Amino acid sequence: MRLPILLAAAFGALVAALPSSPAIAGERPSSYGQRTVEDITERIALKDCAGAVADLKSGLKKGFPEVALLAGSMYDAGVCVQRDWERAVPFYIQAWQDGLTKGAYRLAAGYAAPENGDVAAALWWASRAGDKTPAAQGLAPCTVGPASRDDPERFTAELQTWTPARLSVCNYLTGVMATVSGEGKYPAQAAHSGVGGTVTLRFLPGVPRIELKRGEVSEHMLVGLVDGDRAHARGTRSAGGFETALREVADRALRRYPQPPGIPADAVLESEYVFQFQYE
Repeated sequence: MRLPILLAAAFGALVAALPSSPAIAGERPSSYGQRTVEDITERIALKDCAGAVADLKSGLKKGFPEVALLAGSMYDAGVCVQRDWERAVPFYIQAWQDGLTKGAYRLAAGYAAPENGDVAAALWWASRAGDKTPAAQGLAPCTVGPASRDDPERFTAELQTWTPARLSVCNYLTGVMATVSGEGKYPAQAAHSGVGGTVTLRFLPGVPRIELKRGEVSEHMLVGLVDGDRAHARGTRSAGGFETALREVADRALRRYPQPPGIPADAVLESEYVFQFQYE
């Protein structure tokens, strides 16, 4: 059990994220940085890896946190570059330091994964994302005391007092939930139509199963000229995309993290995801 040396580079106050347009739970992408990310992902889709890497390097030089997050993802998954978790880590840290909470979620998810296997680092980065969770009904809590929360040495020392079973379960919960929070995306159709909404997630880790239920859906004023048919149909046509966007990520998370034994079948963890459409 260890915490990465790179924690020293990331230690300090978390930069407050401002509201976004649009995003999950209010992260604010810069317009230029987001546009660069879109250009790179389009090149990737066209299998133009040389162009994608060139644009990536250019965006990183400009200091866009969204590009740093994308760079981490590319090294994390091995997209257009050789897969290399250790190279992904500093990019995720950079994104987190520059105010993108998803950087911390990606670090938590990566360290919880079997191929990386560092439960202390996984729980540490989950706490950097601002979560007091995962704390599930029917399971031991997965948080350390207030005195240990921001001290890497105390954090690790307190985890060493936990049972192996508790560590294993908390690593599992962290991996699954951090993956959903870190990779969940605003549905393109909903964003295009100016539709926001909420989705309640119930994770039953002892089954395992993730249940999703759409909550309130809101329509926001569209700027400029809008086709009447599009305006009329946008709510009904776009609302279902929120569950779909999270379902694909949730299913992938359940496949990635092996379920540890001994979790009660009635244990449950609940979380609400807000797709918030705001104007800068």
